[in-house]
Amino acid sequence: MRESNTPSPIESIINRAVDSIATLGFLCLVFIAFLTMIDVVLRYLNLARFDGLKDLTEVAFAVVIASCFPAGLKKGNAVTVHLLGKALGNRWHAWFDVIGAGVMLGLFALLAWQFTALTLLYQEAGRTTSTLEWPTAPVWWIVSALMMACVVVQLWVAGAALRAAFKGIPRPSHGESIME
Repeated sequence: MRESNTPSPIESIINRAVDSIATLGFLCLVFIAFLTMIDVVLRYLNLARFDGLKDLTEVAFAVVIASCFPAGLKKGNAVTVHLLGKALGNRWHAWFDVIGAGVMLGLFALLAWQFTALTLLYQEAGRTTSTLEWPTAPVWWIVSALMMACVVVQLWVAGAALRAAFKGIPRPSHGESIME
């Protein structure tokens, strides 16, 4: 029997995956900021600007933003109101957590579906960036994959909330692991 503080093998894989995705997204953001800073300095010195920086930022920010969602879901950073659950006791609180996790799962499933549909439209239309005419579909496939990863992570979170509810205890707070 494992200790409550020891993550399961699946939880370890999810933790490493979402932390790696978030780190790559952050590094991409830092890279864009660095390029933007260089572009500003070049403009200040009346030198040639980076061709295509607008194109890069046009598609990269979607990936940067989407890369944060899996880690946020894993850590339970969704906006929640615990007033009613706490007033009615732990058992009700735990079941309200299950409802909230289910709604969040439905939302991200809807987002994954819609991003995939949008990506298919972009791919069929041959949509490109405005200056360098880079195809945008590959970037949107990455965003769609990140939304699908959110569904997997939230499915795991909902399962943890359901297991906690059957035990009659609410999910752990933000500082603790929400997965068992």
